[in-house]
Amino acid sequence: MLQPHEQSLLQRISLETVVADTCELISARSENPGGVESEAVAVLQRMCERIGAQVSLQEVAPGRSNLFASVGPPDAPTILFLGHSDVVPAGDGWATDPFVPRVSEGLITGRGATDMKGGLAAIIAAMGAIAASHPEIRLELLSTVDEEDQATGARKAMERLEGRSLLACIVAEPTNLDIVIGCRGSTNFHVEITGKAAHAGRPEDGASSLYVAGMVIEKVRHLQAIARKGPPDPLLGGPSWNVGTVTGGTATSVVPQSTTMTINRRIMPDDNPEEILRGLIDSVEAEVGASELPHSSLLSVTGCVVLHMPGFRTAEDSPVPTRAQEVLQEFGVEAPLTGWTAACEGGFVMNATGAPTIIMGPGDLNTQAHQANESVAIDDLLVAAKAYALLALRLNESR
Repeated sequence: MLQPHEQSLLQRISLETVVADTCELISARSENPGGVESEAVAVLQRMCERIGAQVSLQEVAPGRSNLFASVGPPDAPTILFLGHSDVVPAGDGWATDPFVPRVSEGLITGRGATDMKGGLAAIIAAMGAIAASHPEIRLELLSTVDEEDQATGARKAMERLEGRSLLACIVAEPTNLDIVIGCRGSTNFHVEITGKAAHAGRPEDGASSLYVAGMVIEKVRHLQAIARKGPPDPLLGGPSWNVGTVTGGTATSVVPQSTTMTINRRIMPDDNPEEILRGLIDSVEAEVGASELPHSSLLSVTGCVVLHMPGFRTAEDSPVPTRAQEVLQEFGVEAPLTGWTAACEGGFVMNATGAPTIIMGPGDLNTQAHQANESVAIDDLLVAAKAYALLALRLNESR
């Protein structure tokens, strides 16, 4: 049951302000790839300064800056809220302009409504309420750039967070207000295959890089089949593989000398991407050596990890998820503790700080995020804002 001081805290959260902030953030285009986040970051900075937060920007690339905002004493135990300012490209299929937010029938529609401009607006509302009523509590917001592509913002931000002690990290990605206590990570591999060019009339004079690419594809298909057989992790399922792109050859009449590939591997929290890639390359090289491909000794396979977004896992009995469940129950939400097969940037924070981390946010990842006519329920935005504020209060009181 809510205590009087908790009720007073929650009364400081305005539904109208949360809706207006969500709409303003949606209007600030920040498509990625294809654009920059500067407009959205500028809007976010004004909102944070409006609630009295201290704000600093960390440049990641021209026009692309992480935003750090804080309220409360710098030496107090800190709860970090994590979000991102970029959105995926709008794409086709929208009934209205994706960057002109539409409020109708209890929903806000627009690119980023769910992923995750609504979550950012809810965080700002919670931080403002805490700052006004409990100035002794320290809350911070990290909003990264480039989450939807290469996670360059999160990797840069860890320079400021490495080794810090945090009370908790709360990621406001859309979970339908479920409490995610673990998620898989994601890693992208770039694979380069080099052979020897020759005239197609005498293919035996060459060494086809595309034939080796076929071996890589078959090996990935085999590894994916093994992964599907399990046994699955009860929380996270299992790893998965996908060949994303294959680019090779110069002309139909030429044996292809070089081929490049990109491969995605969804990883478990303890997986080592470098070891996984090395295992794949070693296996393919052994197959090439044992094959009867022409000039197999001239064929080489190399690769590198171009993205590593680590997974994470927080103990079910940690105070952070258990308090989060209690808080959501105050608003009539029975939130399960669950896992995510997607990836998010919470793993970066947990690796850098050791902070117990959860994902909990408004909106539905599977039915709304990255889709045309993306929307978020206004009621969920309000619950999220109130839950963030109440959770921050109770985590501090229970220390």
